[in-house]
Amino acid sequence: MSKTSPILALMAAFAAASASAAPMQDDELTSRENRRAYLQQQLRDVRVELYCDHQDHALQMMRDTRRQLSVQHDDVSERGVEHLDRAIWAVRHGDTDQALNLLQDAHRQG
Repeated sequence: MSKTSPILALMAAFAAASASAAPMQDDELTSRENRRAYLQQQLRDVRVELYCDHQDHALQMMRDTRRQLSVQHDDVSERGVEHLDRAIWAVRHGDTDQALNLLQDAHRQG
């Protein structure tokens, strides 16, 4: 047995560990992208409801989306919750234009 066998075995073990860890990172990235896409779609849908003067339905949609995002613990979800909180407050206080602007800003920031 040569002296390089343990080194080669160690390198092979590191390579195998790296290969098995990569899908988790890809899954995490995909999950984050899915949450971002979901938030973007919800923001568009809420804006449509507000444009159509359906504040009650828009509020319910924002609250549902906020609830779903609040269980996630990443920066995308946290930013989404912050924007939704401000937009909910604006709608509840009769400032639909401000809510639309907040939702547009949130949509741009992604």
